[in-house]
Amino acid sequence: MARKRAKDSAMALLSLSSAIRTRSLRRLTLARHLATSTSTSQNDIAVLGGGLTGLTTAYYLAKQLPPTAKITLYEGTSRLGGWIRTDRLPVDVDGTKGTVSFERGPRTLSSNHLSTWKFDDLVLYDLALDLGLKVVTPPDQPRYIYYPDHLVTLPPAGSFAEFFREPLFLQSLWGGLGFLLRRMRSRAVPLKDMSVSEWLYEISGSRAVAENVASAMIHGIYGGDIDRLSARSVFDRFYWAYYLPSMGSDLRQMTMREQTFMSELSQDPQIRRMALKAKGALLHFGKEGMDSLPRALADALEGTPNVEIRKGIPVRDISYDAETEKVNITTGNWADEDQQHLEDKTTSSYDRVISTIASQDLASITGSKLPSLAETHSVSIMTVNMWYPKKHMKPPGFGYLIPRSVSREHNTERALGVFYDSDVGGAASPDEPEGTKLFVLMGGHYYDSGAPPPSESDAIEQAKSLLERHLGIPADTPCFAVSRFAKECIPQHYVGHNDRMMQVDQQLRDEFHGKLAVAGGSYSKIGAMGAIRAGYDIAKQTVGEGGWYTTGLESLEFPEPFVGVPISKIPVRRFRQLEQNRERA
Repeated sequence: MARKRAKDSAMALLSLSSAIRTRSLRRLTLARHLATSTSTSQNDIAVLGGGLTGLTTAYYLAKQLPPTAKITLYEGTSRLGGWIRTDRLPVDVDGTKGTVSFERGPRTLSSNHLSTWKFDDLVLYDLALDLGLKVVTPPDQPRYIYYPDHLVTLPPAGSFAEFFREPLFLQSLWGGLGFLLRRMRSRAVPLKDMSVSEWLYEISGSRAVAENVASAMIHGIYGGDIDRLSARSVFDRFYWAYYLPSMGSDLRQMTMREQTFMSELSQDPQIRRMALKAKGALLHFGKEGMDSLPRALADALEGTPNVEIRKGIPVRDISYDAETEKVNITTGNWADEDQQHLEDKTTSSYDRVISTIASQDLASITGSKLPSLAETHSVSIMTVNMWYPKKHMKPPGFGYLIPRSVSREHNTERALGVFYDSDVGGAASPDEPEGTKLFVLMGGHYYDSGAPPPSESDAIEQAKSLLERHLGIPADTPCFAVSRFAKECIPQHYVGHNDRMMQVDQQLRDEFHGKLAVAGGSYSKIGAMGAIRAGYDIAKQTVGEGGWYTTGLESLEFPEPFVGVPISKIPVRRFRQLEQNRERA
């Protein structure tokens, strides 16, 4: 019976794979034809966006292309690094003075140290070795979910006996049983994409799992709505694990793309050592702060003769010139409020352009040429960094997330979660006084409807009220606080994301002949680790055969082919349970 189910699942995957194989072969043939029929004089390439994806893209292009290639990076603002920002600010609270480091955006990276599905962390280790950065791997600490009106410690940090008495567990129990029963049946991969909430109900028969657990996790990563986000795109690892047949304890399923990527980077013994050193779920750069990565990338690029960084120069238009077979980029600042006339207007031509800016922004500056990108969406986030000159004002751990099922009474601020920065990052400067650092995350999909976001000053007051109810910290407790409204900072992969990206792929080929490519969280995985992987991938693709005529979306075809890889061929992951079993034997 089990063998038949595995065969049925495998046949379903093969059937879906055949639907895209012909298209992929046509693309490869076209790319090879263009590569052999094009002059080797092509050497001008532009990267749009100076965030983490753009900087990583430019870095690997400069590393892999010949020095005759000219690389220009455009950043519309006056600073590089995108949403990553580490501020070191003077504080003076109740007589305690010093300089405190605040992560105003992403505070850590995911180590992936136990994952055999994604190997994005190998790019981080490669960059750290090149740039001389020290990667810190803090030990794992307790995690919490706030439900329905108190913090629930998640196993294994908390007692299983206590967790089993929690409403969070009891309300999800039937969903767990329903999942086990459904796992016993034959499972074919659905052709239709589903939302996260719809898919979890499909495989468990319970709404509670999505409402109480999945929505909390999605709040912490996407700030998104589980009724709108794509299960296939957002939950890809769990999604495919449900449908793929088990291959035994000595094999791991992964896409052929990840196998190739892992095999290439794991050849470096230093990368292997760094990957095996990671012990916890998070990585950061210690006292240097998260902005040490974009700063190091920028320094390396500025010291490279064939790279030019143009900051404070917003791109206003992108078009394709069929006569020259180049992509034209027009820059300038609007001379009027109606955005009708540009001052300091400049147009430059490039053999290839890689956009790492948000998809909706790219849709705007390409006119009506990429209509599928105009359908994409990002949510806005309000962040509040707080420092109290007193230790132990909250339970130890990483922090807690808030599911959407928590009543408005207990979450009037539309908060997504609270992170305990003083436990994760530690002191970031020699003169940083001891205390408690907290990071409050609010908004996301909640700001898409209902009342508009608060002002940054009002957000601080909201954060204080939230912490008083949740952690018992009186709102009038003296503290230092700063807030930041990050408009449209987190891309949302709504239902049908992959299908939409395949439409964009075709539009890029029709309108820009493959000379305009895209990379970043609007298309693939979001977050700091996903950003550097996207930059690595598009640069690697560009320097490959026919790479100057690719869009960067080829890997999103559904589904990718999978392979079973022996654990002995995965030298960058520890398999503790198997090691223990072998020792006992």
